[in-house]
Amino acid sequence: MKTERGVALVVVLWIVVMLSLLIGGFAFTMHVETQVASYSRKELRAEMLARSGVELVRQQLHTRPPWEKACEALNQSWCASDLYVDHELGEGKFTVKVIDEESLLPINRLSDSRLRLLLQLLEVDPTAVDTIADSIQDWIDENSLTRLNGAESDYYLTLNPPYRAKNGLIYRTQELLMIRGITPELYHGAHGKPGLKDLVSPYTQQVNVNTASPLVLQVILRMTEEELKPLLARRDGPDGIPGTDDDRPFRNVQEAIRLFCPPDEGSRRRWETYLTTNSNSFRVISTGEVGGVRQTIVATLMYLRGDYYPISWVCQRGGP
Repeated sequence: MKTERGVALVVVLWIVVMLSLLIGGFAFTMHVETQVASYSRKELRAEMLARSGVELVRQQLHTRPPWEKACEALNQSWCASDLYVDHELGEGKFTVKVIDEESLLPINRLSDSRLRLLLQLLEVDPTAVDTIADSIQDWIDENSLTRLNGAESDYYLTLNPPYRAKNGLIYRTQELLMIRGITPELYHGAHGKPGLKDLVSPYTQQVNVNTASPLVLQVILRMTEEELKPLLARRDGPDGIPGTDDDRPFRNVQEAIRLFCPPDEGSRRRWETYLTTNSNSFRVISTGEVGGVRQTIVATLMYLRGDYYPISWVCQRGGP
C-alpha cells in the first residue's frame, strides 16, 4: 500500500509539473502575442501620424501668403515652422522636414561635364569618375550604345541578380544604386560629404537659386566657391546663415543675373536656362512616433492643377 501511494504521489507531481509547463507556455505565448498586437497598433498609429505630417505640409503650402508664392526661399513658412518639430497629436507626435526639390540638381538633365564636376566635388576617386559619369548617361539615354567607360545591359546581365539597363529617365533616386560604380557610400554620403540622394532630383528641370546649396550652385553654374561668395552673401543676409530672418532672397532670376552673373553671353544663357526662383515640388520627410515606435514617410508633393499631389510615396520603419 505504501508503494502504491508513493507511485500515485509521483504521478500526481508529474501531472502538476506538466500542467505548470503547459500553463506557463500558454501564458508566455499570450504575452508575446499581446506584445506583437500592441506593437502593430503603435506602428499603425505612428504611420497615421506620419501621414498627418505630410498633410500639414500640404496645408502650409496652400495657406502661405501671396508674397511667399511669388518666390520660394528657406526663411518661409513652408520650410521652417514651429508646427514641424515634435508636433503632439493624440497619443504620439510627429516631426517633419521639408526639402525643396528645385534646390537639387536635375539628374535627368545634367550634362556630362556637370556630372563629372559633381563627382569631383564629392571627392570621388578620379579613376571612378569616368565610369560613373558614363554609366549614368548610358542608363538615361534611349539607345543601347555603350560609352567608353559606361555600362549597358550586357554588363548588368552578368550581375547577380541580373537586370537590364533602363535606357530611360530616372524616376526615383534609388535607381542610382543600380548604376555601375555608384556605391552605397556615394549614394547615402560618408566622411562628412553629402550623398547623391541629397543632391539630385529626378523631378525637376531647374535649380532654385534661393534654396540651393553652394555645392549645387557650383555644379549648375560651373563657378568656384570663391566666385559664388557675393551671391551667397546677398541671399543669406548679414549672418551668412540660410533660412533666417535676415535673408534677402532673389525675387526673380533676372535680379540675380543683373547683380552677379558674369558679363559674357554664355554665362547669361546658362543662368537663364538652369536657374529659377519658383519651386513646384517638395520632398516631405515625416516621422510619426507612438510609445517609442516610429514610422517614416518620404513623399514628394508636386503642384498640379491647383493642388499639391504626391507623386512619390515611401513608408519605412524607424526614423530618417
